[in-house]
Amino acid sequence: MKVFRWDKVTKGAMAFSLPLAFALWYTLQIGSLGKAVGQGGGRFLSAHDPLGILGCWVYFTCLVTVVLRMVLDRQLTPAPEAGKKLFFSAFLVMALWQLPFLLAFYPAPGMNDTAFMMDNPLWAIVQFPWFYSLIYGYGTELGRYLFGTGEPVIFALALLQLLVYTFGLTWIAFWVKEKFGKKPGFLLWAYFTFFPMIGNYGIAAVRDGIFSLSLVVCMVLLMDEKDWTNKKYGCLTLSFLGMALFRSNGLMIALAAALALGYRWRNWKKPLMVFLLCALISMVSGRAILSYHDWEPQFQESMAIPIQQLGRVLVMDGYRSDETKELMNELLPDEKWKNSYYAETVDFVKWHDDFRRNVLNREKKKFLACWLDTGLHNPGIYLEGWMTETFALWNLAYSAPDVQSRFGWALSDENTKNMKSINNDEMAVGDFPMPMKAKSFLAALQWEGSHFIGPGLCLWLTLFFCIVFYIRNNKRYILAAIPLFANTATLLVSTPASAVFRYSFAYVLGLPILLIYFLYKEK
Repeated sequence: MKVFRWDKVTKGAMAFSLPLAFALWYTLQIGSLGKAVGQGGGRFLSAHDPLGILGCWVYFTCLVTVVLRMVLDRQLTPAPEAGKKLFFSAFLVMALWQLPFLLAFYPAPGMNDTAFMMDNPLWAIVQFPWFYSLIYGYGTELGRYLFGTGEPVIFALALLQLLVYTFGLTWIAFWVKEKFGKKPGFLLWAYFTFFPMIGNYGIAAVRDGIFSLSLVVCMVLLMDEKDWTNKKYGCLTLSFLGMALFRSNGLMIALAAALALGYRWRNWKKPLMVFLLCALISMVSGRAILSYHDWEPQFQESMAIPIQQLGRVLVMDGYRSDETKELMNELLPDEKWKNSYYAETVDFVKWHDDFRRNVLNREKKKFLACWLDTGLHNPGIYLEGWMTETFALWNLAYSAPDVQSRFGWALSDENTKNMKSINNDEMAVGDFPMPMKAKSFLAALQWEGSHFIGPGLCLWLTLFFCIVFYIRNNKRYILAAIPLFANTATLLVSTPASAVFRYSFAYVLGLPILLIYFLYKEK
């Protein structure tokens, strides 16, 4: 067999390898600077980069072409098994397996964002989606009123979330069983049940577990070739709502999925109607609350990358107009901005005690004009600012950063008294009356086992699967990956910290499904 010939495989390998070459080259370039690039020191864009990228492209084109020719025709034959027999038992086992871990972290593991919502249900809406803020905020107040502590209600909410989460994952596993057979369905169920990170997101009082489940349910619906019934449109509605109500970028992902579904079935009306209904539900209530209190969303949440790019220009002593200097100094004095600048996240600047968020909200147009003018004079520095801010989303690091990638800080009354952001990446057991040895063992088992490959590597694996689907003429599978791509795309536009793995947790649930489609023949 002639490996290198001008055909669909070689073209696909070349197309996939070009952005991969950029990723490898700049992973090495940025990585070689170490801590210096994080603190703003050192430029890494160079006139010699095209030659290095070309070399990486040739290398990857050769490697990927060989790999593609090896795997394209090596597929397993599916053995579909219809029926939902043992569904309830599988769901019950999955839920009960996670229950001891939830009790070890009683009332639930979480992060400082959740603690803020618990104490400020209304004000939290200026930063977080309204639904989750109100549920946890007023739920905590109800618990304090009835029991003298919010812990029982927080536990009840976490338990309810766990039941919804495990029911959804069991449904996905049985869907795979019905499409490909008992073996892949069982293996997927076992992965969902026993992989500690998946269980950790199921019991944690954070938004990302339900959001990611909703996204993956949307993937499954996009893959399904059967006739669409009202029941399936109901599932699609719940999926869109799960994304829109739990994350600020959820509506954009739902829109991308609705467009993909409309394109596939050549029927735009129903998917777009579902999207508009979910957009109405998710937006109107939050906007009404903000309007009633004369509040507005924090503009800084969508301006993470522009703020970071302006900060890099300041640190690198690039050109800034007098108007830009005046505005930036009004937002945060230059020395404090320089001292707080860290290339991989804007959080140290935008959450600085002296950063004037009210000025940014008031001067939106002026800020955008200054950002655009500064970028026209400093395109290289702006590109570097974007690349460092989004670095974790596209680099080739093999493991995910340990930044909000798992949750081990129990939201007990004692633990949340003076909770800080640093506690998000630390472990502290809860106060449920069980032996301390058992509690510590369970907590450590889940905490230490919650690791995954890097989000950038997840992106490249997803793209590789899509190239294979394209060559095999399984193009509808590419549409099913759109929710994953849309999630990463929105993060590439406005992520506050690319190293925060919970933003990319959907890959942990979605990649195995794409892998099954990669391994098995289409019926």
